Amino acid sequence: MQDVVDLTIELCTIPSVTENEADVVDHLASVLRRLGAHVSRENVGGTVGRDNLLAVADKNRPIDILLTTHIDTVPPYYPPTRVMGQDGIERLMGRGVIDAKGIAASMIVAWQRLLARTDGLGQNVGVMFVVGEETSSDGAKQAAASGFCPPVQYFIDGEPTDGKLCSAMKGVLAFDLAVQGKAGHSAYPAAGHSATHQLVNDLHRLQHASWPVTADFGDTTLNVGVIAGGVAPNVIAAAASARIMMRPTANPDDVLAQVRSLLTPTTSLSVLTKAAPVRLHTVSGEETCVVAFGSDVPHLLPVLQSRHGRPMLFGPGSILDAHTSHEQVAIKDLVDAASAYERMCVRLLEQ
Repeated sequence: MQDVVDLTIELCTIPSVTENEADVVDHLASVLRRLGAHVSRENVGGTVGRDNLLAVADKNRPIDILLTTHIDTVPPYYPPTRVMGQDGIERLMGRGVIDAKGIAASMIVAWQRLLARTDGLGQNVGVMFVVGEETSSDGAKQAAASGFCPPVQYFIDGEPTDGKLCSAMKGVLAFDLAVQGKAGHSAYPAAGHSATHQLVNDLHRLQHASWPVTADFGDTTLNVGVIAGGVAPNVIAAAASARIMMRPTANPDDVLAQVRSLLTPTTSLSVLTKAAPVRLHTVSGEETCVVAFGSDVPHLLPVLQSRHGRPMLFGPGSILDAHTSHEQVAIKDLVDAASAYERMCVRLLEQ
């Protein structure tokens, strides 16, 4: 039986920043085949080895539950280490230990246990690992659109949720803004048109707008994550751009329309990704929460439609430790997560 800590360290030792997941995909495929799984691969984006992975016990038998998460990480890479905190809690630290290779390891261990059951319930469960979640979710989008992801009654997506089963999650709306101005000497403003000034004014209006608030999902939020523009302080900026991430709690198309209404007419907007808020399936007896971050859940929803299936979201660790220089997870939380995935699958299959 694979150990969840050892497997997490194995996976996190292999860098897999988005667009460069091929090496960890190869390793995961090898791990799954050693467990006796039938493994399928689907290339995403044309880069050799950058593949989605699907593992089932019997390729000729449909499955009812899919355990799924992503195997790409944000930059920069730093290797995993095992540490004992002053609080007496043993943790893993390193890129991906919680977002989301540790989760992938927990799912694999849970699946092994399910397959080892004498009642055969594990035959009704599969695992799928996708690329690209940290940018545009291109792996999940393709898996759903191509039919690579099988139709199931339930899928449990893995993200750090503090070990709670999510009842709802906010949507996502990411977009780029671009402004073309006219360069000139800064001493003569009328001789040019400042792209940075126009962009700053647009961003000011966006930051001070009233965005939707709902009882189920809470506040819509906005973050200006990246700004670029200009060449020197004494030159009127000829170009400027910004990348923005919103977490909508209402229809993202309505939020997008409000964004457009606040921009200068000559500011261009390009949508990177968008998804609506989602209500999620829960299991009685499991503690629940609502999360603000995005995931692959909205992009995988089409695979549930043919079977009137239900999406779920669960994982160990805190999202506040993800995407940081101190990414970490308590070893106990990884162990408990494997047990929780196993427990939820059994309850869903037996009901």
